[in-house]
Amino acid sequence: MKTIPDTPIVIDGIDKIGLDGSRFLTRFCSNSTASPKPKVLLTCRLDPDIKEIIVGVPCIIIEYDKERQECLNFLRHHGTRYDKIETAHHDTLKWLWEHEQYRTWSSTSHSDLLLIEGKPGSGKSTLTKYFKDNFLEREPLAKQAIVASFFYSHREGELHTNHSNMLCSILYDVLHQNETFFFHFQSLYRRRLQHGAWSYDSLKNILLSFKKHPTKERLYLIVDAMDESGDKNRDNIIQLLHQLCHGDKDCPCIVKVFVSSRPINKLNHDSAEIENVIKMQNENTSDIIKFAESFLGELELDDKCRCKTKDYILQKAQGVFVWVSLVEKVLREYDAAGYADQEIYDFLESLPTELDSFYEYIVQKLEKNKPRDIKVGVKIFELVLFAFRPLRVPEIRQALAIPDNIDADYSPSDESFKDGLIKIKRIKKRIIHCGGDFLEIKGDDIVQFTHQTVITFFSRLLEPTSVISKFRMSEDDARHRISVTCIRYLMLFVARSAPENEPPNTESWEPAHFENYATHLQQRPFLDY
Repeated sequence: MKTIPDTPIVIDGIDKIGLDGSRFLTRFCSNSTASPKPKVLLTCRLDPDIKEIIVGVPCIIIEYDKERQECLNFLRHHGTRYDKIETAHHDTLKWLWEHEQYRTWSSTSHSDLLLIEGKPGSGKSTLTKYFKDNFLEREPLAKQAIVASFFYSHREGELHTNHSNMLCSILYDVLHQNETFFFHFQSLYRRRLQHGAWSYDSLKNILLSFKKHPTKERLYLIVDAMDESGDKNRDNIIQLLHQLCHGDKDCPCIVKVFVSSRPINKLNHDSAEIENVIKMQNENTSDIIKFAESFLGELELDDKCRCKTKDYILQKAQGVFVWVSLVEKVLREYDAAGYADQEIYDFLESLPTELDSFYEYIVQKLEKNKPRDIKVGVKIFELVLFAFRPLRVPEIRQALAIPDNIDADYSPSDESFKDGLIKIKRIKKRIIHCGGDFLEIKGDDIVQFTHQTVITFFSRLLEPTSVISKFRMSEDDARHRISVTCIRYLMLFVARSAPENEPPNTESWEPAHFENYATHLQQRPFLDY
């Protein structure tokens, strides 16, 4: 076969003609040592027959979508916050779709930012989840849109407050849904193969480059709980979201940014520049009414008392859904105890109307528990507050079975450990009893505080000037005790690293020995932490 020097040859789709294509390629490659050598671009499916033919032929193989898939694997971030957010109560939050600020934001043909701002406990995250779950059905313009989201969370640990993780998650969602965006990543991805991980600034630049995407696309970025993100670079991220929504309005790619947050300095300063702002506490009155009517309807109250109770709750709630939820729990307890209608209403009037005061009321109730229960409660609170990541119920149980008093002697023993586990056999009930209304057990058996406002409340108990309480903690002491617990747990594991009756030399183990050992490790779930 004759070729013209320096003339590129393009062969496309040779895999589609079966055996004839393979024969042609075999003959063509047999001349690959000829001079001058042709430059050939071959585009086809890389099936086994073609792979075998080109073995030994000098070539560069670029597998379709391989780089994008590798890029996705690097960006992948497993967020856990979204699934733990309470689903909206039946028939609530529907006002969003008709809200003037929302309609303006969603209907414009240019990039724009919508800020959902609200006081702590007003239901911002629930609204954000509701929006994400429903807007594709409600908005005709969003049917073919790309949707990327990130839910910041202090309760989920450092990985969920980190801005680089947020950027990775957003970029992953975009690239996963639309492969045409890969060219924004490609050059940086190839450099990363030589120089390691991407920097925070590199991730920012990729996201910002979406403004200049050459084809018409509609992109929704949903970012929840900006106030729970890390302090470092938060202002920078807010500025980045502004940049995405401002500039050339003729760009084919339209970016709609949906952000929720408590009032924070940078957003407060910039809110004058944000045209579309919805303040939750000004809009959720109808939702609070529906929620109150729902649970009050399940209590054995006459109509007059029910109406009076609902009006009082609405008056005192001040737009704070979390306060209403706490009131629901204590009223249900009072109703279950058989108190008369007026007694229930009088009790309601005696409850604190500010969230922090209500949390102090819960602490006072817990302080009436037995000393042993208070000690367990403090240790659980420390584990939930200061562990590197959220802990599951079995991990909490095993951590509680390890003494953390550094002044006491400790001899690792299976017997003492098992005795400790027996004392906390009904661990879920112990968590709820010793932690009161501050703790909840969510999907996958994760133990966490019921709301971010609880963490804020406990952070004040850490201050030297805080009120004297049996639940007052020191962060340094708490972290030290967690370290002691971990070290002693490892000491216990090393002392009894293998099940009984197993040969000490693992080289002589049979498959049954390994299966037995795997079962043994499963009984030590705190090892994973």
